Amino acid sequence: MKTVKLFSVLTLAILVGCGEEVNELSRKKEILKELKQQMGDLKSQISSLEKEIALSDTLVEGGVVVHTQVVEGTTFTHYISLPGIVSSKENILVSVEMGGMVVNRLVEEGRWVNKGDAIIQLDASILSNQVEDLRQSMELAKTTYERQDNLWKQGIGSEMQYLQAKNQYGSLQKKLAAMEAQLNKLELLAPISGRLDEIYINVGEFAAPAMPAFRIVNSKKLQVEVDVAERYSAIIKKGDLVNLLFDALAINRQEKVSFVGQVINPQNRTFKVKINLNNSSGDIKPNAVASVKLQDFSQEGAMVLPSACIKKDMRGSFVFVADNNKAIKKYVETGLSQDDMTHITSGLGFGQEVIVIGYDGVANGSKIDIK
Repeated sequence: MKTVKLFSVLTLAILVGCGEEVNELSRKKEILKELKQQMGDLKSQISSLEKEIALSDTLVEGGVVVHTQVVEGTTFTHYISLPGIVSSKENILVSVEMGGMVVNRLVEEGRWVNKGDAIIQLDASILSNQVEDLRQSMELAKTTYERQDNLWKQGIGSEMQYLQAKNQYGSLQKKLAAMEAQLNKLELLAPISGRLDEIYINVGEFAAPAMPAFRIVNSKKLQVEVDVAERYSAIIKKGDLVNLLFDALAINRQEKVSFVGQVINPQNRTFKVKINLNNSSGDIKPNAVASVKLQDFSQEGAMVLPSACIKKDMRGSFVFVADNNKAIKKYVETGLSQDDMTHITSGLGFGQEVIVIGYDGVANGSKIDIK
């Protein structure tokens, strides 16, 4: 009861101490951290009390009070936990193609932009004049060509005059198209829809070709990348369920494996696994760290016991089973462990009662009182 009261008082103190200055997310994180600490302390106290009770609470006849668990088939699943890094599937760095003076920044950093929106304008005055002059020259060449074409159809004029007019008109058309394309490159557009993360050039600066101009990130389409050890290459498959935990954000998500790499990295003997992540809320940021739990083993109808009740000696692992009010030592073979539970592969049968509380107070053949 004192432990429960202490737990309640500490929780209330945390809630009051955060203050109005701390935002909601930070407050929740602090509470979660403190509760986890309290949970660990409580588990330790519970375990200690259970041992004391098992040793001291006996029957008049001298039997040790124990609690048992009947061995039944259940589904046992094991996970490997690995660090993963969040990346954006659309993270574009746009560079300058045509050099020029920056005359305008049309969008502020942090704003959402759509594909094709103009972001930065470079000085196009000189090139615009050249385009206009070339357009007038092309119009004149067009008129000349059309007249020569009419005359040629009437049998008037030489073939050379006709061909020269035609060639001049076609050549100016190509030059105008090329110059207009260059002119369009002086207005830098968004290649994708996303958030304008950063602009690298300022108004008044000269932007040289290949110079980074701005970065656009679509944080709604993210993926988590994780390097998995080579020994799991035959186990992890596309479509497998995975658990993603973002400790800093208190977010726990279940997603599916979207990509499994086919090449082993020779430097660290790992292969790449990717998990698509829907981030419509925008809470998760690129380069965030996630704890990725990948399933590497699962069995239905498995024997599973609390890991704490499994002991070891020079011969191997063993448990105590209840048989006619006596504790009998049984050696077992163990498999994988997950969340304080261990898979028993052999040594026990379904229906047997295993001592799960009070096992420290008994020996082989000890009298027991099952509660």
